[in-house]
Amino acid sequence: MAKVSAEQINAAMDAMAGEGQAITVRALRERLGHGACLGTISKLLQRRKAGAQRQIAAAAELSPVLQQAILDYVGQELSASHSAHEAEMNDNQQELMDLASENERQQEMLDLQAGELETLREELERERQVANQARTDLAKAQLRLEGLPRLEEAAEQARMDLAKAQFKLEGIPRLEEAAEAARAELIQAQLKLESLTRVETELAAARLELEAEREELGETRAELDEERTLRIKAQQFIVDPIFKTPV
Repeated sequence: MAKVSAEQINAAMDAMAGEGQAITVRALRERLGHGACLGTISKLLQRRKAGAQRQIAAAAELSPVLQQAILDYVGQELSASHSAHEAEMNDNQQELMDLASENERQQEMLDLQAGELETLREELERERQVANQARTDLAKAQLRLEGLPRLEEAAEQARMDLAKAQFKLEGIPRLEEAAEAARAELIQAQLKLESLTRVETELAAARLELEAEREELGETRAELDEERTLRIKAQQFIVDPIFKTPV
């Protein structure tokens, strides 16, 4: 609904005066529609009345005959508009009651919105805590990932030792002592390989777990971004109308 300007309100008062209608706040509101602010209408009407009173005061400086003619005219106008003034007083009282009811409704709305803002602040605090925990989990996962290359190097070295042991065993089939030593080395290498195999299995499991944590962290970040966007939109929807409400 378009806001009614002061020029439109003054034009409406001039038109009503020309038509001989009683100029009251309620009558002006009905003529202009609900786009006109009651406070603005009342202020302009009081200003118009003050101007009329100044004109009457200025008439006191005129000649007695002209003064009497003006006073007679004003007396007739005052007598004719007495009932209109009473109606205006009733309208003003009703308008004051309406304004009081509107103020109460606005206060209730402000209280409700204050509660909603407090709820939003609590939710944002919980989101910050979740984000901090997610960053901590990511740092731990990165540390575990950085340790994987060292384990891979150890596994490669064990494979090389096993290959050397096998080569020695194959190279001295007729030397029992050397073969026994080679077997012992082979057993040790096999034990190392089995241990490293378990390590590789754990590494593979750690990689899978890390990938799962990364995916979960990505989903958590996406959810946090979406929730944060919704909270900002909700706050704009709740708070902006308060400051944009016409006075």
